[in-house]
Amino acid sequence: MMGCTICGLEESIPFRCNYCGRSFCHIHRIPINHSCLFMDRYVEKKRFMVEGNYNDSGSASSSTSNSLLGSLLRVVKIKSSRTELLHLSVATLLIIAVGLSFNSYRHVSWQFLVIFISAFLIHEFAHKFLAQYYGSWAEFRAQMYGLIVTAISAIPFMPFKFIAPGAVMVGLSDRNKFGRVALIGPLTNLVMGFAFLASTYIYPYHSYLYTGASFNAWIAMFNLLPFGTLDGQKIFDWNKIAWGCTMAVTMILFIVAYL
Repeated sequence: MMGCTICGLEESIPFRCNYCGRSFCHIHRIPINHSCLFMDRYVEKKRFMVEGNYNDSGSASSSTSNSLLGSLLRVVKIKSSRTELLHLSVATLLIIAVGLSFNSYRHVSWQFLVIFISAFLIHEFAHKFLAQYYGSWAEFRAQMYGLIVTAISAIPFMPFKFIAPGAVMVGLSDRNKFGRVALIGPLTNLVMGFAFLASTYIYPYHSYLYTGASFNAWIAMFNLLPFGTLDGQKIFDWNKIAWGCTMAVTMILFIVAYL
């Protein structure tokens, strides 16, 4: 455990500022929240990222003048770190274990594992890509209690499975953008779920397609619950109509997939 430099709050996995190098809690992780000594560099980088003119050297690119090209560059130039890759790797390994636990680790089905891994990774990457498109810092961070719950779910005889190893942390102050970033995660699961469901009409004897539809529906429904730090709470606070419509569509997919 390590205490936050500002408030002393202990975090099992603290956030390290890329500018001043100090460690902070999830509240003070953004440079503006801990009055970073290198705030000018952070503000300049964020402005260039929003304009789509930020390059790896940290300076503005004068050649990027077209707004469409700038938008494309913001989508393509995704930023990550070794810390994020480590956290994603640990979370993915636990999710694979949960998938294998359904048949008590006796049989490995690559289709089954692809469904589990893609439902998790695409959901998280959707949050990350949209947040970074908006010019925000966004990285996945594993959470200790989430890792423990997911690890317990990997025990074969556990009747209920919960996959919540962590979440993508973002630094957006714009309420509408923050709401859209929260919404896009469950939406990706709905798109994948309906795609799996549609595929069952073409390949009706492939049972893993039904699994893909039902599992993505379950992931979307779980994340849409309006509690705690789940996407559902953020969406509900932002736009209750959007939350209600998304939850309704999710429940339809969930019911149809299990019929």
